[in-house]
Amino acid sequence: MIEDVAGGIFKVIARFLGYMLLEIILELLLKGPGYFICKQLTKNDPNPDGVIVVFIGFLFWVVLGLSAYGICSAISEGSNV
Repeated sequence: MIEDVAGGIFKVIARFLGYMLLEIILELLLKGPGYFICKQLTKNDPNPDGVIVVFIGFLFWVVLGLSAYGICSAISEGSNV
């Protein structure tokens, strides 16, 4: 009986923390850069909750990650000479 209550409480806490983590990832990391880039490249004010903003934000992180990987690879190849 007490295990059911404790399990229910932990399930609620885990669901809340998961929701908060997802919200932080979507809002700050994807929609933030996507909105800023779309706002700079378009005349109209983009919809902050639009699909294009999320896509541009995701694309921003992919390009940033690939660029960082390329720079690190180039630096590490140059130091092995």
